[in-house]
Amino acid sequence: MRSVSVAMATYNGAAYLSEQLQSLARQTKRPAELVVTDDGSTDDTLSLLAAFSRSAPFPVRVIGNDVRLGYRANFMKAAGLCTSDIVAFCDQDDVWLDGKLQYCVERLDASDALLLCHNAIVTDSALAPIDTLAKDALAAPYNAPLTIDPLHHALGFTMLIDRRLTQFSPLWTQSIDLNDGHSNEGHDQWYCFLAGVFGAVLYVDEPLAKYRRHTSAATHTTWAGASIGAQKWDFLFECLPRWENHALAFEHRSAILDAIAANAASRHADAARAGADKYRGVARLYRDRVALYRGATVGTRLRMFADIMARGGYRNADVWAKGTKSALKDLLAGVLHASQMMPATTRTKLRGY
Repeated sequence: MRSVSVAMATYNGAAYLSEQLQSLARQTKRPAELVVTDDGSTDDTLSLLAAFSRSAPFPVRVIGNDVRLGYRANFMKAAGLCTSDIVAFCDQDDVWLDGKLQYCVERLDASDALLLCHNAIVTDSALAPIDTLAKDALAAPYNAPLTIDPLHHALGFTMLIDRRLTQFSPLWTQSIDLNDGHSNEGHDQWYCFLAGVFGAVLYVDEPLAKYRRHTSAATHTTWAGASIGAQKWDFLFECLPRWENHALAFEHRSAILDAIAANAASRHADAARAGADKYRGVARLYRDRVALYRGATVGTRLRMFADIMARGGYRNADVWAKGTKSALKDLLAGVLHASQMMPATTRTKLRGY
């Protein structure tokens, strides 16, 4: 069984850190090391880590940042400092089930996959169950290269990656977050992107951790995972700026892959070229959809819609296209401007959400 490093990024995490550390100590497969990069904590985080390091059944390395990096760069730094075959990302406030590492590493060892992600139990701050992450499941237990929706990414704490993916870290600063349009990608987006181009991705439906949601979490949002109504609302009223962010992020991904492919001697060159073509295509699809909604006349919008249709932009069962539901949405809300028949408050939602 290959060795595994746990990469943890901390910042003022003392409230819940001890429970997470103890869950690491209980792992049936012990990590070869715990690598912690601390982003300038001013609470008891560092003292808790120091105490744990004295009794932990594995080596603990704590590296303090001279300047605040933010959680994205902090996790990237932690991954880059790991030395094992596999890197498991770890948040400071969750709790892992005892068999998580053994279960996941056994499955990675039995496959050629570069990344594994798993289900988890969503809890409140006291670890009372709320939901699971089943709605974010991948299509299959084994997902071949370029078969995962480019918008999909697992949550970092559910991921284990082949450490060879960190060779591409110097290109990370060229990435753009899928949603905010200006930050670099989070470590979870970044490694899901790379793994989905250069290899297979495994999905485990077994919940292997408790995902604590609380207002002080770095990525806190209101949990609405079980709300089908909320999902339908989001689908109908996505905002155009978000689509522009997606397009920009995909353009940056294609440029990153072009840079990798430019090294003809690289064993990754062919996969990088294939991935770059896919990302260019989906970036254009989002650009064209934005242009459609902003077309000046019904005739112009209808021609744009027909062009997207002719190029296969609404193919079903293709992760690089949008399917029939999106075609219907674009026809009604885009071409025909069905939003003009909605109440004023709903039209505002369509423009600004």
